[in-house]
Amino acid sequence: MVMPPASERSAAPFASQQFVDSSSAVPVRGYQFLLLLFTIAGAALRVLHLGAKGLWLDEPLTVAIARLPWPQFTQNWLYGEAAYQGVYFLWMRAWLRFGNTEAWIRLPSALFAIASIPLLYALARRLIGEKAALAAALLFALSPTHVYYSQEARGYTMTILLVLASTWSFVRAVQEDRERDWLLWVVFSTIAFYSHLFSCLVLLAQAASLLALREPRIWRRMIFHALLIMALCAPGLSFVLRGPPHGPSHPDWPRATPKQVLHLALFLGGSGEKVVLSAILWIAALGAIWRDRLRKPEPEVFWRGVLLVLWVIVPVAILALVSIRIPLFVQRYMIFCLPATVMLAARGMIALPKHHLGLWLVLALCVSSIVNIFVGYRKPREDWRNATAAVLASAHPGDAVAIYPNYARPGFDYYYDLRRSSAPAVHLFGRFYDTGKDDSEFEQALNRDPGAFPRVWIMLRDGTPERDYSPEVAAKLQTIFGPPHSQKFVGITVLEFNH
Repeated sequence: MVMPPASERSAAPFASQQFVDSSSAVPVRGYQFLLLLFTIAGAALRVLHLGAKGLWLDEPLTVAIARLPWPQFTQNWLYGEAAYQGVYFLWMRAWLRFGNTEAWIRLPSALFAIASIPLLYALARRLIGEKAALAAALLFALSPTHVYYSQEARGYTMTILLVLASTWSFVRAVQEDRERDWLLWVVFSTIAFYSHLFSCLVLLAQAASLLALREPRIWRRMIFHALLIMALCAPGLSFVLRGPPHGPSHPDWPRATPKQVLHLALFLGGSGEKVVLSAILWIAALGAIWRDRLRKPEPEVFWRGVLLVLWVIVPVAILALVSIRIPLFVQRYMIFCLPATVMLAARGMIALPKHHLGLWLVLALCVSSIVNIFVGYRKPREDWRNATAAVLASAHPGDAVAIYPNYARPGFDYYYDLRRSSAPAVHLFGRFYDTGKDDSEFEQALNRDPGAFPRVWIMLRDGTPERDYSPEVAAKLQTIFGPPHSQKFVGITVLEFNH
């Protein structure tokens, strides 16, 4: 197979198709200007209200892990949550040296998300053409899901950025077959893996896509560099053997069911009417990709579409199969499929040229997404900020504060640390990994001396199971102090036991 020169392939993908951009009346600078506008708009949406809400459960957990002493941090990287998101926690470990406000803690996620917009455009330009790439950049800039996670202090937007970089390098390597691009693929893929273990599923999709490209020489190059990636990722993959039997799962996480698949579609395509609009565009894209195969043009044309389709199907299918045994069908763990669904929607726009139907669908999707984003700004989260402030405003030195479940303790810790200079010295119960006192020590203290604490504050995260805050503990506290005074915050209930 003789491929056209790289410059021709990157500038006019799908050269046999009707939507070629080489004769477009819009100059290249016009495309660049629009991309700049889309990126600025996306940046504004991701920075707006960045620190308006308090940190919720997972975000103070990020702070707590990043602040662990090095021995405990290393232990966590070997056996805990940092084992499959280690690069992000390392980044935050350095980042938190320069600030600790909510906005500062979330800012890296926003920056990674903003950088992803032009990178997605650069990748989409090679895969689906200039006009479709602009549509993909706009859809990505206005994606409610991407905006939401760009304002959360977790590593998901970092993983998306690295997966985009990995795929961009892979596409360049396949198209131009330069060693530099293959090495960049190795580097970005390895870092992506260490930013989130499940990103390796995208690497499997990349490799599988080459089955659509009848070029053994490229296969051999890919296999060699894939083995290098596996060698570099082997220490991280060993977490599966070193970790607990249930792996990085939680008993409350879902398995793959038709309902959960629908929820995933809503997560990637948008809730309400947006998922219908997205589905129409996805179906149009699939039809166009299949027609590319039937028309038997250059195999590379069909391969581009197959890469996008497998980028979505392979991770979802593998996690669905794994979830038969271990519940891991978690929407946010498949968020790195979002760029592919956005590019498929943009490809569907080009496949529906009659009466500009595809364009109107994309515009409707964008308008609906903007509404969703601003509604999301007002959506409340667990209010550890106000719940902690209420406890500290009324607590006295020597009071006990017990938090259930234990893993929710970082929410209190973060806001307690912000007020530590003026806050009362309380006895805090709720072990986080290997730090702090656990609830058994709290019960032992009450058994030894029912009057050990002037007051007891119980902070319950909504949905706390009985195995954590047991009826026996509640009954004992009522025996000692009488019925508690209750305060309700978003996602949290505070019980004050006072003589």
